[in-house]
Amino acid sequence: MIPRAATVLWAAAALALPATASADTQNVGIQTSAFGPNQLSVLAGDTVEWNNQSLRSHTVTARDGSFASPQIGIGHSFTTTFTNGGAFAYYCQVHPFMTGEVDVYPVLLQGPVNAVSPGSPIELSGRAEAGTSTVDIQADTGSGFTHVASAAVDGTGAFHTSVTALASAQYRAMVPAGGSPAVQVLVMDRSLALQARPSRNRTALLRVVATPADPGAIVLLEVQLRERFGWWPTSRRRLDARSGAVFRVRAGARVRVMLTLDDGWTPVVTSDAMRLPRARRSSR
Repeated sequence: MIPRAATVLWAAAALALPATASADTQNVGIQTSAFGPNQLSVLAGDTVEWNNQSLRSHTVTARDGSFASPQIGIGHSFTTTFTNGGAFAYYCQVHPFMTGEVDVYPVLLQGPVNAVSPGSPIELSGRAEAGTSTVDIQADTGSGFTHVASAAVDGTGAFHTSVTALASAQYRAMVPAGGSPAVQVLVMDRSLALQARPSRNRTALLRVVATPADPGAIVLLEVQLRERFGWWPTSRRRLDARSGAVFRVRAGARVRVMLTLDDGWTPVVTSDAMRLPRARRSSR
């Protein structure tokens, strides 16, 4: 189901930036028993490609009959272009418990993933369907949407604007055909400090302290893994009464810590990356 938008915004100046073309291709993997991701938000005019990554054959079949694939074997794919807005639920005819949905919008909006500090700029960008010249940025502080900025759409369908961060907010972009999904941006004056010291058995102790104090909040440790081409979460802690937490990590690893919402995943603020010291030699 298309999510309901609720937004908050403040004054901004519209700035045009070059970006991706208005039409794009989004990918969905077909696993053994699930589509991944099973919900996708795309722009009207975008194409979705389903790739079968399992050993089974599957189908991609719209419940409203608007599109249907033949059976897709391993290593094969199916594509369809979505020209009209709406929510398009689909399933696999071979395995009906496998379901998914493509939500098609006339405009899409992106904002910062991490929390921003009060008074700093919030960069918002997105894409609008072909033929759109201006996007209306609206805000809702709880009493209804109001216009706060306009953004010019360039020849590729891209737009960009910057607004001032005053409080946590959700944002949306509006065009004559409708609006984008909401974008949540947290505004918090938060920081994470990391300290590390070598330990034994080829490990290091990493202490993180959050400011201002937030006892009980969740912090997530991420380690940069070359074999996985990026950052990977490894463990979580709750901040103690002094707003700190300690992790034991492999010596020499490159790490960072993220303060999250209560779900343990949504980032509030992310620390700078740190290379941990090498471990002490074990004494006999």
